Amino acid sequence: MKKITTFKQIKKIIAPIPADKFCTNVYENNQGQCCFLGHIHRSIDTGHYAAYGDGQGYGARELTREFIRAVHNVEASGVSVNNENNINGYTEPIIKDRLMHMIEDGIVWEEALKNAQ
Repeated sequence: MKKITTFKQIKKIIAPIPADKFCTNVYENNQGQCCFLGHIHRSIDTGHYAAYGDGQGYGARELTREFIRAVHNVEASGVSVNNENNINGYTEPIIKDRLMHMIEDGIVWEEALKNAQ
């Protein structure tokens, strides 16, 4: 099984997906839309519906949780950013826009951590 370990991996998956293919509060709906983790699951395990995923986005949920906790001192994750438009600056009305904002911030955070070592 693949594991998501960087925001660059997340960006590679999420960036090409059209904004109208995102939904809130469900992994996948019957209109061809998925949440943040649903899209990640579909990109890794194309043989199954997203609903059968691990529920963690192959590590993406924990990675985004770690980032938001470290940078914003808030208990949230990419799921929260997907579902709500009030998570510490990720307030764009379009789901994909706020996810991409978080992803870009996550890439900057990872680079800063790498450069600090």
